[in-house]
Amino acid sequence: MTAPYMKTLIMAVLALTISSVAKAQKTSDIINSGDDFLAVCQYDSNRPPDVCLAYVAGVAGTLALNWSDTGQRICVPDNATLRTTLDLVLQYIKDNPEKRNQKTIFLIAQVTIKKYVCEAPKQQAGSAPPPDSKVRP
Repeated sequence: MTAPYMKTLIMAVLALTISSVAKAQKTSDIINSGDDFLAVCQYDSNRPPDVCLAYVAGVAGTLALNWSDTGQRICVPDNATLRTTLDLVLQYIKDNPEKRNQKTIFLIAQVTIKKYVCEAPKQQAGSAPPPDSKVRP
């Protein structure tokens, strides 16, 4: 994860941590479904809600570390920001109304994996083949 992205991630998490009780309620709302996320996180001004940035940062940060179910990781490019990623998620939810009832975490994962999936490491020439999977006595 790049330094600017990490800095923004830390700032967003801190903002969430010190948020008011009203924002705590928003936090519980945004995790329920894409509809709830869209209702809380859609913004008209220049500044999206901190709670939305923090939630996207948490999901994307976890995926950047490792997505153990598939072994896939995301690699966020240097020019990506949390706001850019939030905007991608919001647009995805708007463009896919049939998916709005899904948990927000899955929607964010779908967007970030599609947009930022790391390239698979290339196998070096002359490297050993994978271990034999046959059971031996």
